[in-house]
Amino acid sequence: MPDGAAGSPPPSPSATGEISQAEQDLARLLFTLAQGRHEGRDALSLARLAKRSALPMSDLLRYLGVLGEAGWVEVEDGERGLRLARLTDTGLAQYDSLV
Repeated sequence: MPDGAAGSPPPSPSATGEISQAEQDLARLLFTLAQGRHEGRDALSLARLAKRSALPMSDLLRYLGVLGEAGWVEVEDGERGLRLARLTDTGLAQYDSLV
């Protein structure tokens, strides 16, 4: 397809000044983890995190992988086979810079 054709991808979010859905989801995930931390929960189960952030588990796992690679989140195996997600100090500082 030639450039500018009807089937070409839309302009990038940075070009339009809009925030992509993925960026909104990542911000919501950081918010949910930070909120849990401020409530005294050092870590949240993935099931609780998916419910609180209103993200499907598949999206949650993908985003946790991205945030984990950035060093903002740690995922670990907890008691009774639960997987837990924890906001790192770096992740909390990043969240604080966004609000």
